[in-house]
Amino acid sequence: MTGRLGKTEIAFSEIHSQYKSSRSSKSGGSGSWHTIFKGLFFIAGFNKSFKGETYVLPEVAEKVFGKILGNMFQSWNRGRGRLVKMEDDRFEKRFVVYGDDQIEARYILSTSLMKRIADYKEKTKKNICISFINNRIYVALFSYKNLFEPKLFKTLLDFGVIREYYEDLACAVGLVDELNLNTRIWH
Repeated sequence: MTGRLGKTEIAFSEIHSQYKSSRSSKSGGSGSWHTIFKGLFFIAGFNKSFKGETYVLPEVAEKVFGKILGNMFQSWNRGRGRLVKMEDDRFEKRFVVYGDDQIEARYILSTSLMKRIADYKEKTKKNICISFINNRIYVALFSYKNLFEPKLFKTLLDFGVIREYYEDLACAVGLVDELNLNTRIWH
């Protein structure tokens, strides 16, 4: 789906991305499918201009390995730029940030935006990945539920089915308000 909400151009879709692992010819198997991502993928124009790339990913390393080892593993991840330590402890417990420009990453992830992202994660209880590239925000919201799909053998006259569609759409378009993307004081 594409459109404009206020001043913000948006596009979103349900995506199920997989890869197939091959099995050796000795086992005779045909391989198996592995999910890379399933959920809502959302793209919008961002309300600040920037040149670099910044990535916000769920915090896993510190939860699994503790603060010292977790920080060490995080700093080794060079594929997404350098580790950026943020000043918001609540945000840091939930997310890890990588970017190719430390100052720009802090400019993009203002205190209020970090709060809104952490609030959104708590509200939805879903894993969320965010990237900021080419003056756009990309949001991957993990969900194993089929979104925007009609239920076969169920009537569309059932209010519960209609409410479920509404909630799926509200989750997607609500990102504009939740992340305050229509504010354009920087342009």
